[in-house]
Amino acid sequence: MRLVFADHEPHLKPNPRRDHMSGVPELSYSVLDRHGGRVLAPGQVIRSAGRAAPRGTVYRFDQLLVSEQILADAESIRELTAAVARTGMLLEVAAAARAYEGQTYYRVPLLSSHGDYAAVDAWSLLQRLTHVASEGLPEGLIEGVRLEHLLTCEKGASPPGLGTGEPPIGSRDFSFRRKPVDMLVAMPGRTPKRHRFRIAVLDTGVPAQHPWFDVSDQSENMDTFVIVNHEFQARIGEHANSPAPPLDEPWDGPVHEPTLIGEIASHFGHGAFTAGILRQISPDAQVYSLRVAHSDGMAHEFEVTAALTHIAEQVEAFRSGDKDAVNVDQVLVPMGYVTEEPDDAFEGGLRDAVERLALLGIPIVAAAGNQASDRPFYPAALAAYRHAEPGAPVISVGALNLNRSIAVYSNEGPWIGCYATGTDLVSAFPIEAHGSRMPERRAKSYLWDRYRENPDAFDFSSGCAIWSGTSFAAAVASGFLCDAMEETEAYGSDAAGLAKRAHEAYRRLRRT
Repeated sequence: MRLVFADHEPHLKPNPRRDHMSGVPELSYSVLDRHGGRVLAPGQVIRSAGRAAPRGTVYRFDQLLVSEQILADAESIRELTAAVARTGMLLEVAAAARAYEGQTYYRVPLLSSHGDYAAVDAWSLLQRLTHVASEGLPEGLIEGVRLEHLLTCEKGASPPGLGTGEPPIGSRDFSFRRKPVDMLVAMPGRTPKRHRFRIAVLDTGVPAQHPWFDVSDQSENMDTFVIVNHEFQARIGEHANSPAPPLDEPWDGPVHEPTLIGEIASHFGHGAFTAGILRQISPDAQVYSLRVAHSDGMAHEFEVTAALTHIAEQVEAFRSGDKDAVNVDQVLVPMGYVTEEPDDAFEGGLRDAVERLALLGIPIVAAAGNQASDRPFYPAALAAYRHAEPGAPVISVGALNLNRSIAVYSNEGPWIGCYATGTDLVSAFPIEAHGSRMPERRAKSYLWDRYRENPDAFDFSSGCAIWSGTSFAAAVASGFLCDAMEETEAYGSDAAGLAKRAHEAYRRLRRT
């Protein structure tokens, strides 16, 4: 068994001595700019008088998430926009959008009312609104306005620079970074089935073709290992509003970083690697791939929430008799973020979407993060709130080394309930990935028309790679939970029965 379980139920434990920037990923300026991102560093931002210092996080500086209750009430809109206008910023309510009606928060652009774009900042605005609230603006109005966070599905990195996407440029230590390998063992066969256990995976997407698995669109009603949804991706693409390429296709990409030197993007292949782990552990399952993360490892809170809402709406439609809808049995979320709240509280549309799925009886398996921190990483840390019925569990997963020690990069804390092997795993990788770096040594061979050379660490034409991270540990746990749920007695097809089945399957894993 490649799983180790905590000897306690997941819970949150305040740690007032924790460094305020603990758990915040190190991101380059180019990545932040690509997503309209900004790092909230507590010592460098304004805060309202009498309020505790915030904790570090990463957010989109020119976007806000506003609750549907506020935008449904004309008086609330008037009060809010007037208060925002007094700060020199403008809330573009006319552009408020959500991808699905079930999303409880709209994304609303934030502009400058006098052309000073550098003065636009969502965090500063929230602090000023909090001050205005003490002068008459309803407190409930402020509670319905939130930052839009950037989530990361980081892989592990070797020290120095824990939490970075890659080792420093020039480093020759590839122990924690992906590298190509070959696989000599054939993939396990798939048993013909009328019903397959379906796992929705929120990731960077998959390649259109790969030797390990076949792919089709869900509308084709084919029994492939991976299904995608072009309609979902088109809808996500319509709501793209950052300089990053829109996620309007289900295929992973672009292959390379947006420079002229041909480096493979830091998280290209992440979704294929995740799907490959599930292919090895649960060959009779089916992966429902939803592309919400970019090939630089970043995901926007709005898109992730939209994907979870889409899944819930599909499940509800299926249970109501719509045979064209996609039923889902489990959700895998290999990404997350740390909240700015001093008490680690987590509220908003993303939590609403997770709760909705849990109450439908659908368990959520989520990565615990790669920042070597004990700070709660959401949505995984929702395991502290949702580990008992009613509803299915949220399972937070940290990473183990091959000897079952906890991986140096893995987050660790009382909110994590499970650890799975996450270091030096072998799985699928897109065969089209080929970086510009060449082998250090190369000479003409006397045999055939070939060369003698060192292994090419940036040629993935074998279709396989070694990689590490809690994202992949979560995929391992997801596969084992999938098998356990299929072997667990059904308690009924309603939400309560499905939730009971998920809890019993998880208990079975803990007893193994």
